[in-house]
Amino acid sequence: MTSEPAAVRRPPRSRASLRRKIAWAGFAAAWVAIYVHAWRDIDGSFGALISGVGNLWDLIRRSLPPNLDVLRPAIDAAVVTLDTALIGTTIALILSLLITPLAAKNIAPHRTVYELARIVIAFTRTIPSFIFALYMVVVVGLGPYSAAIAIAIHSIGTLGKLFGETIEDMDMGPVDALRTSGAGRSHVFLHAVLPGVAPTLVSLTLYRFDVNVRDSLATGFVGGGGIGFLLFNSIQLFQYRDASMELLVLLVVLLAVERVSTLLRARIV
Repeated sequence: MTSEPAAVRRPPRSRASLRRKIAWAGFAAAWVAIYVHAWRDIDGSFGALISGVGNLWDLIRRSLPPNLDVLRPAIDAAVVTLDTALIGTTIALILSLLITPLAAKNIAPHRTVYELARIVIAFTRTIPSFIFALYMVVVVGLGPYSAAIAIAIHSIGTLGKLFGETIEDMDMGPVDALRTSGAGRSHVFLHAVLPGVAPTLVSLTLYRFDVNVRDSLATGFVGGGGIGFLLFNSIQLFQYRDASMELLVLLVVLLAVERVSTLLRARIV
């Protein structure tokens, strides 16, 4: 007689495995609760979105055709927006290069100086440029000059952080060689640090200019001039045909800036 094969028993679940499953279930439930709270907090409603489709079509109908009479003012304002971003980015680049030797851990003169530089970078980077623009409008008045200063202040933090991290990751061989020969800090930075990271710094600056063109639009909403100011006024006055032409000009400018910036970065890096 052949004996029946013994039933294979499942190994008992370990307590560690059970605890992991409970932990993952609790984690998933917590995230669901967070999203439910967030959805309710913003008064989210799929019904309102669906019922608003009619309003969207009405808005599109009232925006067409774009008003060609505002084409020239829109182009002039777009040039102001580009100039605002250019001046703001240039100021930020100069100041970032001054603060970067203090904000890179491997070349900073002292730990305290490094921490203070990082605090300045964190402060200017954390606050959005349009918030700085609100203050600059009070300080220097309405117009693109206040927007350029606001963009510069915010970009100091962004570029300073990126520049500092780039220098911290660089090859320290040339730096150590100059230090050994008795070169001063400024000499080391100009002749060993900058040549080693210059392509990356230029690429980061071009990318930041691309971003600042868009930030110039937001600063225009709070009195910073440029095409953002025109667009804000057109929408506030329900001049949707004017707004659609200004949006078209803005779209062309943004696409052109992005394309040129991408091509230049590709050639540099």
